[in-house]
Amino acid sequence: MRDDLSHLPPATRAEIEAMLARAGIALDRKMLDQFVAAWPQFEAMVRRLPRGFGYADEPAHTFRPTRLAAG
Repeated sequence: MRDDLSHLPPATRAEIEAMLARAGIALDRKMLDQFVAAWPQFEAMVRRLPRGFGYADEPAHTFRPTRLAAG
């Protein structure tokens, strides 16, 4: 079983426009064209991130106060 989303098909222009509309972002035609052109690279990068890890699985998100306490 895959732990990333890289197998999914890329978003269509209509889907990208719908995401922008839901986010309340209005772009003129030139900016929209640039955004749509850049989206596949961003989407591919995000989809390669592994899923299924817990919050504490990332060492940067682990806090142990006993490390700081002088004992």
